[in-house]
Amino acid sequence: MKKLNLFNVDVIDHLVQPAEFAEANLNSAALDFLSDFKTNSPMMIDASTCAVEAEDMMNHEHTKLKVVIDANQEMIGLISYEQLSIQNVLQRLGKGVNRTDLTVGDLMRPRDEIKALAYQQIKHCTIGDVLNTLQHNGEQYCLVIDTESHHIRGVISASDIASRLHIPVHIEKAPTFLNIFDRMYA
Repeated sequence: MKKLNLFNVDVIDHLVQPAEFAEANLNSAALDFLSDFKTNSPMMIDASTCAVEAEDMMNHEHTKLKVVIDANQEMIGLISYEQLSIQNVLQRLGKGVNRTDLTVGDLMRPRDEIKALAYQQIKHCTIGDVLNTLQHNGEQYCLVIDTESHHIRGVISASDIASRLHIPVHIEKAPTFLNIFDRMYA
């Protein structure tokens, strides 16, 4: 048996992450940017979690997106850090909801409003193709579905793409009639 020597961690020793080593660009495989739930557990949060608590939790965990689950551990939506912002909370408070009563379920993007790409499709695409699709559709993120097994396989986020490629990514959501109506009467 070999004897190993322990030593102190030096102040100049840097915590590395996989993204620092990948030579990624817009022509890189889209699968390289997939937060794959087959290999990494999704970041999940219960729909009944208080919105203020959820914002603190996401800030502490340095995460921008979580899968919202019900009591049966099934996905019912997605919540982004942006959706927990004070602006969204204030809109709800203006409608007579108490801040302490506001939950993740109140602010999340419900499952039926979430866009997805097929896993089988992105296996043959570049991340530039995916980013272009997200920008064209005004989506900050999309789920990836294995259409053969009907599994929610993962998520791809425009902010993750921007961070890994060190490029600015601007995605503007086209306003719907309901968005305009809500702003006028909020």
